[in-house]
Amino acid sequence: METDVRERKPLLQLALLSAGHFFNDVHSAFLPTLLPEIIRKLSLSMTQAGFLNSTTGLIQMITIPFMGVLADRTNRPVYVIAGPILSSVGIALMPFAPSYGMLLLCLGIFSFGSSTFHPQGQASSGAVAGESRHALFVSLFSGAGMLGAAFSPLYAVFLVKTFGYKSLPIVLVPTLALAFVVYRYMPRIDFTPSRHSQSGFLSSIWQVGKVIWPVWAISLARDATFQGVRFFLPLFLTLRGGSLAQGGFSIFAITLLAVVASLVGGWLADRYGPRNIIAFTLALSPLVIFAATFADGNLSLALFIAGTALLDASSPMTLAMGQKLTPHARGVASSLLMGFSWGLAGMATYPAGMIADVFGLTATMRVFALLPLASLPILLRRF
Repeated sequence: METDVRERKPLLQLALLSAGHFFNDVHSAFLPTLLPEIIRKLSLSMTQAGFLNSTTGLIQMITIPFMGVLADRTNRPVYVIAGPILSSVGIALMPFAPSYGMLLLCLGIFSFGSSTFHPQGQASSGAVAGESRHALFVSLFSGAGMLGAAFSPLYAVFLVKTFGYKSLPIVLVPTLALAFVVYRYMPRIDFTPSRHSQSGFLSSIWQVGKVIWPVWAISLARDATFQGVRFFLPLFLTLRGGSLAQGGFSIFAITLLAVVASLVGGWLADRYGPRNIIAFTLALSPLVIFAATFADGNLSLALFIAGTALLDASSPMTLAMGQKLTPHARGVASSLLMGFSWGLAGMATYPAGMIADVFGLTATMRVFALLPLASLPILLRRF
């Protein structure tokens, strides 16, 4: 009986952490999905639209490493509770922003909430697993976030189509309910805070960064392409005559297929090695996305979906690799590989918006498509 209780506790903790990841990331595609509506309402240029996503990336890039250090210093689920709440508050306020500046403030709240949640959530999913189930728990936690991101555009379109653009405060209801459940049933997370993390913030980040920088560089190239394509694809489709619903479906399909691809990729990595699978995805997916920019209609959409989903399949593998390289600082490693990489990659949409204003959106998508190829030589290093 005691053994069964000990076995169930990590599973309960993983379930709650994964639910938090789902509810945090279910808001992640609201901005690109509703971008055509936002551009219409505030009369934005492509450059201004690109800067919206860059702002979220900049805030995450600055704040998430520090949140990673804080996550390593406590086993109380403070940040996995607060993060999704802040994220949903930022989304809830977005329709009521009367100006571009206020919209940036709303996105800032959303971004900080995401930065608050991810380091502790990702680190805890690996810590509660133990060595024997580390990759599995990390993949399941990551898959829950991907699933939330997959349903995000459908959720956004459903709310707007059913209740109107100003109905977004509804997103606060399930988030607050989950926060209560986590507070009630998971007062602590099963790991001992690292004494190593008691050093200074910058010192802790630097020590981890020196070890995992090759994995981080690979993550950065991948995330830049994934974010760029996912952010601009709904706009790309509407400019070609598509609808808001079609744009939302494209993000849903990309992210849902990425969940499947990551699970298959994890299974293949156990058989053929993570380096080989990462190399395969980084080599093939850019070619598929690049081909999509030359195709038309359903073929173009299918290639965009397949190529972008395949690209993100390596995300759990790089996260698990980084945590294993620095088991004493899982929160910092997770923050650098998830948030700092994701945030810096998101900033690329600002210069991409300027490229789109000058050379067109098709040229921008082609630049994004080829970025992962630049990270392939890093895989030849031994780390």
